[in-house]
Amino acid sequence: ADPARFFERTYLTNSLLELSSQVVRRLNGIQLETSAVFNMATQFGGGKTHSLTTLFHLAQHGKASKSWKGVERILNKASVTSIPKAHTAVFVGTEFDAITGRKGDGEPTRKTPWGEIAWQLGGAEAFAKVAQHDEQGVSPAGDVLREMLPTGPTLILMDELLNYISSGRKLGLRDQFFNFLQNLCEEARGRNNL
Repeated sequence: ADPARFFERTYLTNSLLELSSQVVRRLNGIQLETSAVFNMATQFGGGKTHSLTTLFHLAQHGKASKSWKGVERILNKASVTSIPKAHTAVFVGTEFDAITGRKGDGEPTRKTPWGEIAWQLGGAEAFAKVAQHDEQGVSPAGDVLREMLPTGPTLILMDELLNYISSGRKLGLRDQFFNFLQNLCEEARGRNNL
């Protein structure tokens, strides 16, 4: 909850420094020596969630993160002088129920990962772009996906996907989720700050 404290207590391993610097480069619109998509697979306790939290704080706070412990090392490694504030979305498969989805007061129910991600990235306007896809459990693609995504720096973090895939399988959402991941990855590769 307190990003400055989080960075005070975080040791930037070589792997975390490399990941963070590549993401910061990408958010700055630099495609050289960066990847648009990262697939992290580690054993239990291997640091995936800690890495995602690091990236979340950097993207959420942008330039304000420069004063935190270790961020100057990330900037130096990335060969940039600042971190842009980015649109962010977080999808955690253990927290998203495949049947009931997610809903807050005055919010529409989001039944799919793409509906939830759209909502987090752009509220009602972005969700409206995929509302029909969300209702029917069909992955958005092409122009619909592009309209759902904001312009400018964007970071989408996903964790515990196997849990969601396992629970969504009976509902037929597993294959649609795989389609969504493929479509999203292809769109990310075509942009310079996603």
